[in-house]
Amino acid sequence: MSLKGKYWFLALFLLITASCGFQPIYKIGNETKQLLEFNLNFHNEPSYETKNTIKNAFQNSGDNSSYSLNLNVVENQSPLITNSNGTVSKYRVEVMIDFKVHEPSSGNKVYSDVSRGFSEYLVQASEIQTNEKYKQAIEIAAQEAVQMMSIKIQSNILQTQ
Repeated sequence: MSLKGKYWFLALFLLITASCGFQPIYKIGNETKQLLEFNLNFHNEPSYETKNTIKNAFQNSGDNSSYSLNLNVVENQSPLITNSNGTVSKYRVEVMIDFKVHEPSSGNKVYSDVSRGFSEYLVQASEIQTNEKYKQAIEIAAQEAVQMMSIKIQSNILQTQ
């Protein structure tokens, strides 16, 4: 193939592939980026770990966001394994987030639901180590709840648009 033929082939190939209409599915563009921005309002005061996890998930949020997110966070701890002497050796941690999405301009409720995350931890030899395990379990459960919450919110907002 001559040099002139190669140039024509390259030009034709670029023309065909550039105008094929391909659009990446998982790309976060301008429209989707705005869906992830929320003004966070906590109705109660969750633990430091849970609040940090939620704020890290919605770190681009601000006062001029497209939506307002009202959160009510409940953290529960229940014994899973109780020894014969009455002591507990394993706990289950649950983080439940009751959330409501509003449009800040009109105040209309867009979506509301509940999201839950679970984790477990073993009681350690010292109280300090047990508290550290509890904090880690809270973070894991909060991450699960936040991931489920963001999936629910995104899918609902995309369906309504």
